[in-house]
Amino acid sequence: MSAKLGQTITAVPVPGSELVQGMVAAGLPQPVAQLLASFDANTAAGYVGTVTVDYRRITGRAPQSLDDGLTAHRDQLSGTP
Repeated sequence: MSAKLGQTITAVPVPGSELVQGMVAAGLPQPVAQLLASFDANTAAGYVGTVTVDYRRITGRAPQSLDDGLTAHRDQLSGTP
C-alpha cells in the first residue's frame, strides 16, 4: 500500500478485545463489533485467503486484485484532490 499510495502506511496490531471496545465506543452494537472483529481474526489466521467464484456470482463482475484496486482508487485513498 505504501508504494502504491506514495506514503508510509503502518499497520498497527490491535487485540480483538480492544478492537471490539473501540467499535462499541464508536456506537456499534456489541454483537456487530464482535462479528467485525472476527473477520480480522480470521484474516490474520489466514482463513480468508481463498479466491472463490462467489463474488462474481453475487455481483456479476470479476473480482479485482488488491493491487489493481489500489491503483484504481489511489487518489481517493491517498487524499489527493
